Amino acid sequence: MHSHMFKSLQVLCFVLIGLVAVSCGNNEGSDSEFTGQQVSFDLIPGTVQGNTTSGQMVVRERSNGQAQIEITLSNVLNNANHPVHLHFGSLDDDGDVALLLNRLIDENGTGRSVTVLNNLDDNTSITYASFLNFDGSIKIHFEDSGPLENAILGSTNIGINAPENQAYLDGIKSITICNTDFGN
Repeated sequence: MHSHMFKSLQVLCFVLIGLVAVSCGNNEGSDSEFTGQQVSFDLIPGTVQGNTTSGQMVVRERSNGQAQIEITLSNVLNNANHPVHLHFGSLDDDGDVALLLNRLIDENGTGRSVTVLNNLDDNTSITYASFLNFDGSIKIHFEDSGPLENAILGSTNIGINAPENQAYLDGIKSITICNTDFGN
């Protein structure tokens, strides 16, 4: 009997050690979800109906090479729910929509949108590396359709167009219109 109890205790110890190892492994897994490579952009503020927003976009490289786009926008309206478009071309170009990103939703006064990129609408694959060289821009629209669909709450040039952002941030340039058409 004594040896049976000892074996049970041994098995229990192994199970507990196994659980501890698994839970530690999961914590490390969340860190290794990303490579540590990232770029960030200050969003060019937008004013809609007297409400001016400000925010930031961070693009993080996932371990599998994908790009994860995280947008944070302050001073959004209560229960805000806004479409976010990845456009072809710079903010100057008014290019077609390349992809609809996940919507910007109000969370306690801050609008948030997180999107993991896989493919554009035309099925072109896009990775973190290709995103860094993408000829594009991102705009947060006030609404999907209606009188304010082309009103922009925040925007940024990305990829090869990123150096153009400073002129917008300095107020030298401004965004006039937006194109909600898809290229495909």
